[in-house]
Amino acid sequence: MFAMIRRSRPRPLGLSNAGATPAMLSSAGSQGLSRCTEVVLCYGWPLTAAGPLTEVETCFPGGDCGRPALQETITRAVLRDQAWAREDWEGDPGVFADWPEVRVLADGFEQHERVVVVGGQERRMPVISRGDYEALRFDHDSMVVTAVARSGFPEGPRFDVVKDLEPYLAEHRRFILSWLRFWE
Repeated sequence: MFAMIRRSRPRPLGLSNAGATPAMLSSAGSQGLSRCTEVVLCYGWPLTAAGPLTEVETCFPGGDCGRPALQETITRAVLRDQAWAREDWEGDPGVFADWPEVRVLADGFEQHERVVVVGGQERRMPVISRGDYEALRFDHDSMVVTAVARSGFPEGPRFDVVKDLEPYLAEHRRFILSWLRFWE
């Protein structure tokens, strides 16, 4: 995965005022060996159901950007956290996936407008929330960006192009190695 990312040099959007660390690569999708179709960056500690965690998916032109509704994205994040709390690593349904199907409750979701800064420009956009979770989606320079946050987004969230993914890759590697040591 790292080699494909380095070859294709994608420039996803990231949350520049996340306030939560670490910031790392969560996943990436590709067509073939050299074309990156999507990148997911996460801010906060994955594999735990407590504390802030924000995931930002950038889907690049030509990628499969047919994403589920934000209510489903939030439901998937809740189910992921429930699986992580049980240490059921295989029960994670994938926050941005469209399979397996998940049951989305009709009640409990709220929609409100937030001011979000994207590439230096303020925008008002709808944010869907349920409990402590928030999600939003927007288009930017022919990319589709979806973000979901446990514990909500920071005040005045800022999304900017990430020009250098190396720090995200390094943190991903450190995180994986720390878990390998944990299992020894």
